[in-house]
Amino acid sequence: MYRKMAKLSALVVFGVTLIVGTDAMAARINGKVTYVGTMGEYHTSSEGYQATFRFRVSESTCGTDTAPKDRWIHVRSGRMDGVYAHNSANLKNAFTTVMTAMLSGKIIEVDGAPDCNATQVQTINLWNSQIGLFK
Repeated sequence: MYRKMAKLSALVVFGVTLIVGTDAMAARINGKVTYVGTMGEYHTSSEGYQATFRFRVSESTCGTDTAPKDRWIHVRSGRMDGVYAHNSANLKNAFTTVMTAMLSGKIIEVDGAPDCNATQVQTINLWNSQIGLFK
């Protein structure tokens, strides 16, 4: 009996930690890619040098906003120096996925956009987001 209560207590603490410890939910954007382009590197003294690219998702939906809109998304790789060298491979994978979506006409799904505001450029960081083909 005591072991069951201990397991239950641990699960409750874990569940509360997940709910309290997570940031606000990021937005999910779905649509067709109609433009892909590279951008100049991004740099700050605290975040180092980062590679960037951008793409346009046309006729996209986002969260509860089901009215089709064009949205611009900028992608930052994250630091690519020292122990963060793996971020260059992550950026290549993201860029290839976006290019594949554009060339194949597949729907892309972007998780991790800050919000659904179509009038602002959505900047996503690969360490907090996912990009994938949908359908």
